[in-house]
Amino acid sequence: MNIEVARKKPATAAYDGVEAFALRRGADKFSETVRRQAALLLLDTLGVAIAAAPMEAGRIARDVAALIYGSGDGKCSARMLFDGRRVSLAGAAYAAATQIDNLDGHDGYNPTKGHIGVVVTPALAALAETRPDLSGPDALAALAVGYEIAGRAAIALHATVTDYHTSGAWNALGVAAMAARLRGFTGKQLREALGIAEYHGPRSQMMREIATPTMLHDGSGWGALVGVSAAVLAEHGFTGAPAITVEAPDVAHH
Repeated sequence: MNIEVARKKPATAAYDGVEAFALRRGADKFSETVRRQAALLLLDTLGVAIAAAPMEAGRIARDVAALIYGSGDGKCSARMLFDGRRVSLAGAAYAAATQIDNLDGHDGYNPTKGHIGVVVTPALAALAETRPDLSGPDALAALAVGYEIAGRAAIALHATVTDYHTSGAWNALGVAAMAARLRGFTGKQLREALGIAEYHGPRSQMMREIATPTMLHDGSGWGALVGVSAAVLAEHGFTGAPAITVEAPDVAHH
C-alpha cells in the first residue's frame, strides 16, 4: 500500500471551499466594503506597531529575531518593521507580532475571543518584501484571506475544546493561508501548510497569562512564527496532518 495514500484522507468539501477562497478568489471579487475595512484594520495595526516599538518586549523580540532567526536566502528574508535589520520571513513576522501583542491596542473580534490583525499585518509586511510586484488591492485581498480563515479556525477551535487558548493557537492558520496565496501555492501545499500550522500552533492556556501577566501575552508572536514557518515547510515538501479546525465534520458549518 502507498504510505502517503494511507496517511492522507481525501480533502473535505470544507477544505475545498477554503482552498478556492484562499488561492483563487481574485482581488476584484472582494467588495469595496471589505477592502476599505481591511485597509482600516491595516492602518490601525501599523499604528499600534509604531507605538509599541520602544517597549521592552518588542525590543527583545527584535534583538532575538536578529540573533536566532536569520536567513541567508533573499527569497525567505525581510526587514523587521521599524527596525530595518534583515531576518527570516518567520523572524520578521514574529518580532512585529510580539511587539504589537504587548501593547494590546490591536483589533479584536468577540466570537474568536482574540486577535487576528496582530499576526496578519506583520506577515503581510514580511511577505510583501518578496513580492515587489504586489499591488494594493492584492495586498488587501491577502489580508482579508488571513482575517477570514483565522477567524473561522478560531470559532471552530473554541466550539470544540473546553479550555481557552491564546490567539496563536489559531491565527497561525490565517498567516499560513496568506503566505500560500502570496507565494503561489498549489492546493496540496496549502492543505499541508494549514495542517502544519494547526499542529504546531501554540495552544497556550490564556488564563495562566491573565492570572500572571508577562511578556508571553496572547501567543501571537509564536502564531506568526508558526504560520510563516509552516508555509515555507510546505513549500519545500513537508507534510502535515489535515487541520481539524478546517476539515473536521463537526466544524464544517464554520
